[in-house]
Amino acid sequence: MKRTSVIAAVLTLGLTLGACGGDEEEPAETTAGGGVTSEDSGTSEDTAEDTSEDTADDSMTSTGDMSGETAGAGSFADPACEEFFTEGGPLADRAEAARTAIENGEIVDAITYGEVSLLEARIAGAAEEAPEEIASLLEAVNAPFTEAVDAVNAGALDAETGVVTLPEIDVQASADAQTELETACEG
Repeated sequence: MKRTSVIAAVLTLGLTLGACGGDEEEPAETTAGGGVTSEDSGTSEDTAEDTSEDTADDSMTSTGDMSGETAGAGSFADPACEEFFTEGGPLADRAEAARTAIENGEIVDAITYGEVSLLEARIAGAAEEAPEEIASLLEAVNAPFTEAVDAVNAGALDAETGVVTLPEIDVQASADAQTELETACEG
């Protein structure tokens, strides 16, 4: 029962922090000429660019590379591919950031672990609805995140201090599977 309570607290904390992200940029204003003006720099551009940031990933922004480049920014025939590569805070970008955080030893507390746990659940959910080939690739992408969740469930989270001590987790196979998934989804 104690383990379930800790996991529930971690998930609740992760959701709360994601919803309360206060370090978002203000939306850009559109000028009369149709360009976008940045309040910070006062410059105007001829093309309207999307200036919104992915606020769902505030906790990973400080721990991983959130380049914002999502593979296959178009539309995918398979809903699991659409969810992984384009919807909301794309899982592809979040997976890359989480792999970097795991590899760099940045998953050290309940907050940083919460993002990995939520990501693992989202990818697992997408895999459940996917065709066999896509599902197996999603499971391979998800493997290091599942390993992190399993480690925390086995005691890698100190309930008193909130410190997470993950074992060494290999993320290369996950990155390779994500590249294969992109090809399969575009194919």
